[in-house]
Amino acid sequence: MLPYSLHGQASDAPVFVLLHYLGGSGHTWYPAISWLDEKHRCITLDTPGFGAAAGVSGYDVAAMVEQVDQSIRELKLDNCIVVGHSMTGKVALVLASRQPDYLRGLILVAPSPPGPQPMSDEDRRSQIDYSASREEAEQFVDTAASERLPDVVREVAIRDAQRANLDAWRAWPEKGSREDWSQRIGTVNCPALLIAGSADDQVPAPAEQQQLTLSHLPDSRLEVIEGAGHLMPMQTPQKLAELMTAFAADL
Repeated sequence: MLPYSLHGQASDAPVFVLLHYLGGSGHTWYPAISWLDEKHRCITLDTPGFGAAAGVSGYDVAAMVEQVDQSIRELKLDNCIVVGHSMTGKVALVLASRQPDYLRGLILVAPSPPGPQPMSDEDRRSQIDYSASREEAEQFVDTAASERLPDVVREVAIRDAQRANLDAWRAWPEKGSREDWSQRIGTVNCPALLIAGSADDQVPAPAEQQQLTLSHLPDSRLEVIEGAGHLMPMQTPQKLAELMTAFAADL
């Protein structure tokens, strides 16, 4: 069972299961939860090696999928919208391809694509060489955001990046981001929303996401938040939450 936190009141509305980016944790979603939990229950999960799951092993995509699935089932959740951000976008899509009975919809926020993630050798080496110093954590967070995050939110992101398990961190650029699930996923018949930031240079641009990711999701649409970088749950939480709740209302 992965570490989790619960927010909001039980209702008939879908439950958001919120997964975080490389170096993040459930804290990543706290700004956006302020705009989600009035009508929806929200569950954040810390994935293996990050946040309160720093001591949990299993860093490849298949292992993360298994642990997320097990956690949702142990929490006895149904009517779920699984939300993957960046690294866990690939995890969420693979999970959706298994068609679990609790899944109602899928939201991918600046997702890593199902195939190998395009990344320069310089960026890959920088992630592999990361040693969790304060300076490196600041640079990582500030580079991912298209503009400086509010100070309190930025400090939370930096703290998360510094307390990450470095084996888990390095496993992503070395292996996880290179995994090719595109043939195994095939077509996923699940209502889906992909949300991209117009200023995000960490993952494929919206046009590329249409080809690489949404080609697997025939019942999907793309939304772009203008001016947003990679860390939309912390940079543009209200706009992100509005798109998420509108998607849930349409289901």
